Amino acid sequence: MGTTGRWAALAVAGLFALACVVGPGLIPDGHAPFLAGIGNLDAATVAAAGFSHAEPINALSIPTWAIHFSSVYEYLFAMSLVWQLAETTDNERWKGLTWGMLPLHASGICACTYHIFYNQFQFLVTAQAGLTALGNITCMIAAYRIAASNGWSVAELNPFRKPPEDDGLASTPMVASGSTGAAAVAGPPLESNVVTGAKLVAVTLATSYIVKYGELGLDLPFQTNMVVPTLMIIGIPAITAYSFYQKSQTVDGQAPPAFSMEDVKAYGVAGTVAYILTELAFWVVAFPVAATALYQSTGHWPDVVNDTVDRAAVLGFIFAGANIARALVPLRFGAALALAPWVDANIIKRNTSSGNQ
Repeated sequence: MGTTGRWAALAVAGLFALACVVGPGLIPDGHAPFLAGIGNLDAATVAAAGFSHAEPINALSIPTWAIHFSSVYEYLFAMSLVWQLAETTDNERWKGLTWGMLPLHASGICACTYHIFYNQFQFLVTAQAGLTALGNITCMIAAYRIAASNGWSVAELNPFRKPPEDDGLASTPMVASGSTGAAAVAGPPLESNVVTGAKLVAVTLATSYIVKYGELGLDLPFQTNMVVPTLMIIGIPAITAYSFYQKSQTVDGQAPPAFSMEDVKAYGVAGTVAYILTELAFWVVAFPVAATALYQSTGHWPDVVNDTVDRAAVLGFIFAGANIARALVPLRFGAALALAPWVDANIIKRNTSSGNQ
């Protein structure tokens, strides 16, 4: 790190310390906008805009929205950088870290969605907590795999172990497997930090203003229908996952043919049975998940027989999930192909052997 980098890091640390000391005094009560709502439009301007709704008291300020959205954008940027590191170092385990970060990305989406709907849906809080715990676990596993690929072992956690020259645990340089020297860091040039930072600030502020004031012209954020927020916390991370899935299928810039039903049929009866099982798995899980989400948001379990609103909410959730699954057809065929050998060994051949006895 050069002199400029050291001073920049020191400045950031100093600002953080100052914020910890002075920051709490800037907020006189629990509902005051963060940083006095710097950037918020005044009440007269908002009223003159003719929005169909007034802001609730728990609406976030522009600085608070900026914190939320910048966190989401920065995390997506970090996931992309980690993926690029895997490609430039030829160490595929770095891609595992990107996949491990996905639940934490979904957790951030839960937080934003919760505030977009003015904190109506408590199931989003539960979902965020669960995804955060899951993401911490998956990132821990991914980090271990990366460390192990560079020669690290669990034995190094022992603070009383013998020096490396005595116990054979010689220190290993943290160079990715499959790469050597300068070639390990070779890759397409990245844009400057200033340009990247400027883009992040611009898109963060634009999103903050659009969401904060744009949703005042919509009825949806003020309704108690849980289908749309559920679609948001499932659909946005699914799109992110699919984008990285497409990257993983690219070899030398060329994407191989996607899985199709013909590939499944090539496995014969086992392939067909595997495909049926993967499709049934969605429907087995869909209703309990939809019912639980409705319970978390309304406080009662759905009455799909007598209550048309509950029935519409549950069916809407399942329909939305089915459409997301339909958009990921190659993944569904891939899952069936992965399951086919197990089906052949444990269902088809076992039943055939039993019938011959």
